Amino acid sequence: MDPENAKKIVCNAVETTRPIWESYDEHWSEIDRIFLIRAYEQGGFETWKFAKLLYFNSIFSIEKIGSILDGYTGRKYVREFAGSIDSPFYKDMKIGKYGIEGEKFYNCAKNFKGKFGSGYWMHLWRMLICCHELKEKYHSSFSFYLKTKYAEFKGLKYIPDEDFRNISIDDWEEFKKVKPPWKDLYGVGINVFDFIIGDVGELKFLRNSFKLDLSNEHFIEITGIYDGPHEHDSVKNFFKNLNLPYSLREINTGIFLYCSETAEKDFGFCREKLKCVECTVNGICERNFDKKNPS
Repeated sequence: MDPENAKKIVCNAVETTRPIWESYDEHWSEIDRIFLIRAYEQGGFETWKFAKLLYFNSIFSIEKIGSILDGYTGRKYVREFAGSIDSPFYKDMKIGKYGIEGEKFYNCAKNFKGKFGSGYWMHLWRMLICCHELKEKYHSSFSFYLKTKYAEFKGLKYIPDEDFRNISIDDWEEFKKVKPPWKDLYGVGINVFDFIIGDVGELKFLRNSFKLDLSNEHFIEITGIYDGPHEHDSVKNFFKNLNLPYSLREINTGIFLYCSETAEKDFGFCREKLKCVECTVNGICERNFDKKNPS
């Protein structure tokens, strides 16, 4: 596709959704809360709804969730052991073998009414393991974990919040390449890691934060603006090289909202031909609906 048309298509998506994504600003002081809400929002699992259950059951903290597996030595998810509410693990939770916090977590898992997505029980297991490891090694703090990893990369013993907030974009990108900070977060990859921290406004180095989610993939397939490999760095560099007047994070979030199934009530463009006719740039878009959903 002509680069100028690609720019117009992307700009339309970002500008159309601007009123929403401009309100997404999060705060560094809330990063532990954000971690619990976003880290396992994968495969369609509505973690934000599960987080509400954790809150109402008084276990919405890394420390409390992390305490459930105190004394447990395993790590790998085993479906036969923890793959349903009737599995041995959850049965033991129910009767108190994992403490009062375990009983509360059992109630959350049983009473969850949101979308399970694919891998619901696996994501819950990974959440338990990850929170336990953060509790044991990083003072039950995701922010402390991040600062520790960056300090190790720089050969420092400690980095204060102020210095961390003022990391340059280049330093942060080098840190991610040399010492990927998601590696020790069980079940969290590069895309989800960027999603967790990407909206923290005080962290200016996150302007290049980018999550290659299903909505962004869908957008580039339907519009035809990009025909390269669907790999995080390749897609990220494509948008970066368009040289648009937005940060990569703003582009990323704008596209997500523009054609996300979860935002379909307000936007949901690129999802079906009927919605496509409302798009102001459909005349220069390839509209690859037949290619995406062959009959």
